[in-house]
Amino acid sequence: MRFRFELEGQALIAELQGELDLHTSPEFKANLVKLFDTHPHIKHLIMHVKGLSFVDSSGLGVILGRYRELQQRGGRLFFVQPNPQIKRILEMSGFPKISEFADSTSEVLKRI
Repeated sequence: MRFRFELEGQALIAELQGELDLHTSPEFKANLVKLFDTHPHIKHLIMHVKGLSFVDSSGLGVILGRYRELQQRGGRLFFVQPNPQIKRILEMSGFPKISEFADSTSEVLKRI
């Protein structure tokens, strides 16, 4: 898995490619935790998941953990361009109740 982060105001944009699973989620989590710790102004997490091909329960757990932190900061969680398979996994896991879906990162940045 490859991932890239970018800070945009109070938003952290995470671009993911590949598989977010038991083997890759610890490194992804460690990077997210470090960024949240070193940038306390982060309120929103924008997950650009167009290139994500698979996510398992450990990957969903990492995302859920960051969602809880976003809640404490008064922020929101967004998913940008999930492919049909990833969108289905997110929907089955209940993420539409706690997050928002968007067609582009710029659309999300305008909302927040």
